[in-house]
Amino acid sequence: MMNKKVPLLLCFLLLLVFHPLKTSAHAVLLKATPEEQSELKEMPDEVSLTFNERLDGEVFDLKVRDDKGEVITKKKAVMSEDHKTISLDVPNQPKGIYTLSYSIISADGHPVKGTYIFSVGEKIAGPVTDRNVGFQQGDDAIYNILLSIVQVCYYLLLLLSVGWVLWKWFIPFQTKENEETYGQKYKGIYLNYMVFLLLSIVVQAMNVLNGSSASKIGTFIFSSPTGLSWILSLFLAFIGYFLVSKHKGFDFVWAGLVLLVSTLNGHAVATNIPYYTIMLDFIHLITAALWAGGIVYLLLFFKKHRKDVLLFMPKFSKTALFSLLLLIITGILYTLMIVPNISVIFYTTWGILLLVKVGLVCVVLIVGALVRNALKKNEQTNLKKLLTLDVTLMALIVLIVGIITHLNPIPQNHPLLWKEEQQGMYIVTKTSTLQQGNFAIIVSPSQPKDGSSIQMVTATLTPKGKGKEESIEIPLEKEDSSSYKTSEAVLPYAGEWDLSVRVVTTELDEFIIHKNIQVFDH
Repeated sequence: MMNKKVPLLLCFLLLLVFHPLKTSAHAVLLKATPEEQSELKEMPDEVSLTFNERLDGEVFDLKVRDDKGEVITKKKAVMSEDHKTISLDVPNQPKGIYTLSYSIISADGHPVKGTYIFSVGEKIAGPVTDRNVGFQQGDDAIYNILLSIVQVCYYLLLLLSVGWVLWKWFIPFQTKENEETYGQKYKGIYLNYMVFLLLSIVVQAMNVLNGSSASKIGTFIFSSPTGLSWILSLFLAFIGYFLVSKHKGFDFVWAGLVLLVSTLNGHAVATNIPYYTIMLDFIHLITAALWAGGIVYLLLFFKKHRKDVLLFMPKFSKTALFSLLLLIITGILYTLMIVPNISVIFYTTWGILLLVKVGLVCVVLIVGALVRNALKKNEQTNLKKLLTLDVTLMALIVLIVGIITHLNPIPQNHPLLWKEEQQGMYIVTKTSTLQQGNFAIIVSPSQPKDGSSIQMVTATLTPKGKGKEESIEIPLEKEDSSSYKTSEAVLPYAGEWDLSVRVVTTELDEFIIHKNIQVFDH
């Protein structure tokens, strides 16, 4: 009866992903020339964008349009040797407002689009834009739900397929019939793995290659780590269907290659030292496969093949403990490699889910100790309950892994849109993207109720915990009758800041508002 509940439990866990998740950009724009909202005297010879991580070298685009929406040059953008900067030569242009738009794919296979404006010889009075904009594919909620479901199922079946093919050679089957039953169940797991591998590739391709030309699609598939991962995974899945479970040596090589290839489609390939992070990811996956595959086998075969299970459990128990310890170690090292500093995990959905995953792994360690104790005392009733709990925890962990694979581990910096009322005066403050370096700020106070006029508007940045002596004054120039602006405000470094806006009227009334802002270092 308990075995029948396990699939229902897994289905229930999958329903948890029916909560819309925002898919964030994975490559973050660090430097733009010209900067967003900048007001230039003349058009530069070149526009360029620099990102925090390597980009795919084949599928990218950079365009500049005038105020009529016309592209100002038909030249193609080029990429730097380190694959972090794209640039475009542009001709001299007349005065006007220009829109820069870009489309790139980060090395880990995640697409990013963005748009912002700058001007030549004119003031900008338009809206402030967010230059780090994630790719939108139709209805975000539906797409993210679909991606989450497919990825959760794919990772679960990947781990079970690899885990079961490895454990097959170490399970002490008491009869040929037991071994054949194991093989039949494995065939079902493997067929489902092939289906969800294909679905995973299709859903990702819908996101990554949408709008690309046939030539760019072909180049991406055969040249990028993500595309190669797709091709090799399909190839290995195909040959595995015919050859797996027939020879021990082949099975071990096949399992290693399947997991190694899967690491090419994720965060590991986007770091500065990808070989190191790929190795960590590979070790993480193979230990997870051994644990997940073994624990599911124990539960599914406990009732009808109890003798096999009880003989296998001591060996599995030791391997599982070692696997979990390796999971923890590689997980910590891997996380330290892909985030700028460990504190940022508290500011992203990726980081919060990672902390939940860590908590679940700790619970698994406790359950594992209880399993070993029940095994020593031959408490088979408790053993069955503990195995069920262990599988439930495994399903939750895989659920989290399936979701966080398409979330950004790095928190994003965004523009500020802030409205606050003080003593009857409404003050609206807008900025361009808040990050280290220059940014634009516009303050629009309402007219005082006493009939007086605005005499002066200033802004101040004060780093948290460092005192007012570290404050940075931001003088604002009057743009028109209702707004004050500068495009040359400077944030010298990332961190937590207090932004204060001060409005003084002709009657010398003073209005001061404060806003905490967090700026992340990429």
